[in-house]
Amino acid sequence: MNDFITAGGPFMWPLLACSVLIITISIERSWFLQKRLVAPDGLSKQLLNLIENNLMNSKQSIEISNLSSLGFLLVNCIKYKDLQRDNLESKIEEKAIEVKYSLERNLNMLGTIATISPLLGLLGTVVGMITAFTGLTETSGANPDLLAAGISQALITTAFGLMIAVPGLVLHKYFEQKITYLLISLQKDVSEFIDVINR
Repeated sequence: MNDFITAGGPFMWPLLACSVLIITISIERSWFLQKRLVAPDGLSKQLLNLIENNLMNSKQSIEISNLSSLGFLLVNCIKYKDLQRDNLESKIEEKAIEVKYSLERNLNMLGTIATISPLLGLLGTVVGMITAFTGLTETSGANPDLLAAGISQALITTAFGLMIAVPGLVLHKYFEQKITYLLISLQKDVSEFIDVINR
């Protein structure tokens, strides 16, 4: 592995950094985008039971709000429940933007890294090719073996950049789809909750 990195030249190090960032962001997003942490099942019913039994207090509201994205939205529904339906929905839409921003955290960075990785690899290849051909002009005669070795080393960075970019783009699309699913699930649960408390 060390020989592979050394053969690729100095551009292998930023590419390695990109691969580490993609892995780190993917693990972080995989953890925080779990359904139980975003929209846990049964939370709406638990909140409605607390309201019906008049057991809801400010401490519980804060705890539920910090528990999940759905909890945050439902607590705000309770906070603005005395407003008319249109005004209530408008307030919740404002809060939903905060939730969406939280769910999409680091996703743009993941997409950016996946996009620039093959470009960094290509840059490394171009620099390597320039070095290989410059070495030929400095020698008395053209050495095919030397040229082939130089081109082979130069192409390592492009290959490595593509190895990083492909899974990075796949993960980016996967997380985008997961966030869309979670937002639809949140919208459905909040809408049903508003139907109950705004009668």
